[in-house]
Amino acid sequence: MTDSSVWLASVCESDLESPDGQPQPTRTEIHHPCLLEQQFEGARITAGEIVPCKDCSDHLHEGHPVSGRACRYSDEPTYTIAAVYCAGCAPTKLTETANGREDVLLDADLGLAMAGQTHWTILVEPTIVATA
Repeated sequence: MTDSSVWLASVCESDLESPDGQPQPTRTEIHHPCLLEQQFEGARITAGEIVPCKDCSDHLHEGHPVSGRACRYSDEPTYTIAAVYCAGCAPTKLTETANGREDVLLDADLGLAMAGQTHWTILVEPTIVATA
């Protein structure tokens, strides 16, 4: 495994400003949503085939489009899926945030992963909607 800081491009201060004096995003900022999306691809939601919507308790299963809320405290290495919503209950922005916690709102489809006779519900093709 390689250190990710090696492949991230370094940026000089002079490269951060455009001719009109406005700051330009770094390569890391440009690719940040893609890196986040990769972290959620195949993320395990629950054991079994059915996930309840956090708001209406509707039964969601493989193939359903969903919205998910994930969070990660500064001392945690990975995000935790905190809630899953059906398309009708999906929030459009993050409203509950806390100091020292990163929150992500994403859209995805539900998929099913199996190993032997064990199966679990996962996220497929996640797209980041908002971060806080």
